[in-house]
Amino acid sequence: MPKALGVLLIIPVIFLFIFGVVLFDYIYFPLISSKAEKAAEKHLEEKYNEDFVIDESSFSKPLGDDVGTYRIDSHPKKNPNLTVRISVTEDMEPMSDDYLDMKWRAELNKQFGLVYKGLYDSLENYSYMVNVSFPDETYTKYNISNTYQEIYEQEHKGIGNIIFANVTLNSTNEMDHQLDKVYKLIQYLMAQELKFFSIEINYFDEKLEQEISDKDKKLNYQAFLNKHLKSRDYLFHFSYDSSDEVSKKKLEDIKSSGDLKQYLRGAKAMN
Repeated sequence: MPKALGVLLIIPVIFLFIFGVVLFDYIYFPLISSKAEKAAEKHLEEKYNEDFVIDESSFSKPLGDDVGTYRIDSHPKKNPNLTVRISVTEDMEPMSDDYLDMKWRAELNKQFGLVYKGLYDSLENYSYMVNVSFPDETYTKYNISNTYQEIYEQEHKGIGNIIFANVTLNSTNEMDHQLDKVYKLIQYLMAQELKFFSIEINYFDEKLEQEISDKDKKLNYQAFLNKHLKSRDYLFHFSYDSSDEVSKKKLEDIKSSGDLKQYLRGAKAMN
């Protein structure tokens, strides 16, 4: 009987211990997030020799993990529109940041904006988003003083561009005209001699063009797509990889805009 009583007493002790550990991880560490933010700010400023501003931070520790991680968003003081994310351990040790990626991506997006405006005659915030993939050695060969264009000129055969665009239609009968624009875009990308590229374009119902608000025009690409997904009429998707023979043949077979119809599909059923 005393042995059974002892077991009964141990159970709540174990429960309290586990509860205390969980409480420590999920309440204590978020409470001291200011320390992680200071560590992140110091790391960024020493690494890149410029001032940074911390925007927000969050702490997470998935069940089963030994340590948790702070995810901290910041921006260079001289460029408030550029978000830089840095990870910091619960021991206040900075692990990684994406400043180089975000800087070069922003430069590519600005450059691509001229191409988009030339095709579609407008340039709203929601219009497009371009992601970029670099060769691994890029991060050791280049630094914050280098621009995307400088890297492209040396490494273009190892770079990939992933293009996403939102286009509002003036009429549902203009898809042939729209494919003419896509064909010009593919020709532009071919001239870039990239390792690979991908194009995904969402075409929205003509009614949306008439009803879209100024507020929605300020949304970014993904926020706009999420909000107006039900108004999407068509989806175009095409990808090319220079290291894949099948992909190379697909690109070679595109002789005119009419050859792009096979990559366009109605999107109502997917919305």
